Amino acid sequence: MKKQVVNNNIFKIRDSSNLIKYKTEEIQNCFENYYKKLYSQAEINNDNQIHALLESLNLPRITEDQNRILTKEITEEEIDSEISRLKPNKAPGTDGYSFEFYKLLRKPLINLLKNTLNWVLKEGETPRSWREAFIAVIPKEGKDQLDCANYRPVSVLNLDYRLFTAVMARRLEVILPDIIDLDQTGFIKKRQTTDDIRRTLLVMQKIIKTRTEAVILGLDAEKAFDFDRWNFLYKVIEQFGFNKTFIKTIQALYCQPTARVKINGSFSDTFRLHRGCRQGCSISPLLFAIYLEPLSQWIKQNRNINGIHMEGGEQKIALFADDVLIDLSQPGRSLPALINIMDEFGLMSGYKLNTKKT
Repeated sequence: MKKQVVNNNIFKIRDSSNLIKYKTEEIQNCFENYYKKLYSQAEINNDNQIHALLESLNLPRITEDQNRILTKEITEEEIDSEISRLKPNKAPGTDGYSFEFYKLLRKPLINLLKNTLNWVLKEGETPRSWREAFIAVIPKEGKDQLDCANYRPVSVLNLDYRLFTAVMARRLEVILPDIIDLDQTGFIKKRQTTDDIRRTLLVMQKIIKTRTEAVILGLDAEKAFDFDRWNFLYKVIEQFGFNKTFIKTIQALYCQPTARVKINGSFSDTFRLHRGCRQGCSISPLLFAIYLEPLSQWIKQNRNINGIHMEGGEQKIALFADDVLIDLSQPGRSLPALINIMDEFGLMSGYKLNTKKT
C-alpha cells in the first residue's frame, strides 16, 4: 500500500524543453502535452493498400453462428457474472460510480444495465459518458521517472463501460482461437507462454545441430497499444468476417474518445484521442491480437523470408501479445524482406518498432 501511494504521486517531471517542473499544474501540462502528441494522428488515405494486403493474405473468417453468438442480446446472467468479477478498491470512472455502488445495488441495476448495454449493441452508439476517461500513469520500473514516456497510461473508464466490454470480451475470446494462428499465445484462451519458450528452444537446438546460418530477432513495438490506427483495425475486423453489428459496436467504443490525466489527485484539461487501444479496457488486448495477426501472416507467407525448417514445418515467428520473435535462416536475403514488410505494415497500421529494444 505504501508503495502504491508513493507511485501515485509525481513530484517532478522533465518537459519537452528539458526543464524540470515541480508544480502539480505544470506536471499535468507536461503529461497532457505528451499524450496529446502520442494519441494524435496525421490523415493518411491508404485504404486501397490496406484492402490489397488483407485480400492477399486469405485470412480465415468467422462463421454466421459465431457472429450470432457475438452479437446476440446481452443477458442479465452475463451482466451479473461480470459484476461478480469486479475487483474491489478499483478507482471509479468520471461518473464517480464505484465498485461498491454496483455490488450494493446489483439487483435493481441489472435490468437498467441490460437495457443500456443492448441499446449500445443494437444501435452502434454509446452514452456520452463512455467517451470520457481519465488516465492514471504508472511508472515503469528501472526507468527514468522524469520522462513522461516512462509511465504506462491506464485508462480508467466508467464501470458500465467496463461491464459492456467485459461481456463482449468474454464472447470474443471463445472465437479468437479459430482465427488467430497458434504462433500468437498472448490473450488467446488456453494458450500458454511456455508454448513459445518450448518452440524457441527447439529452434535454437536445430540451428546449433545443423550449423545453420540463422538469426533470431526479438522485435519490440514502440508504445504498442498507443500507436495502432483505428481505420486499419476496423478493416482487419471486417476481413475476418465479423458482421456489421460488431464492427459498428467497436467503432462506437472508439468514437471521439476524450481523456484527462490524473496527477496528484487532480486532473489536466480534457483532450481528444485519435488512435490507440485503451489500456484498462477488457476487449483492448483481444482487439490488439486481431490487429497484429496480418503482420504475422504476411511474414509467414512471404517467400523471400526463410525460417527454420522443423519437423512440423517452417518456423518463422512466435508472438506473445506485442512481443514478437522472428526466426530467420539465410539472413542476407531474409532480413531485407523482413525490414520492408515492417516498414510497409507500419505505414498502414501505425505499428512502430522500438529500435532501442529490438
